Amino acid sequence: MYMPKRTTVELDEQLLARAKRALGGRTTRATIEEALRRASEQAEDAQQRRAEDQRRYLNELPGRADLEVLASEEMWR
Repeated sequence: MYMPKRTTVELDEQLLARAKRALGGRTTRATIEEALRRASEQAEDAQQRRAEDQRRYLNELPGRADLEVLASEEMWR
């Protein structure tokens, strides 16, 4: 269940005005919520891309390296 929370913060009024214009926010609350939504989505997308890149790298690793050599005692002397 959604429970709004009242928070008091000091805001840079010029930055808020820029954000309102850029995001099309009619109110301070709408602007802040949209900025938080976009920041969250960007961070989650970046995290998902990194995870996909890591999976792809690990899947390709056997074709790029000799895993038996890497696992051998000779490799680490």
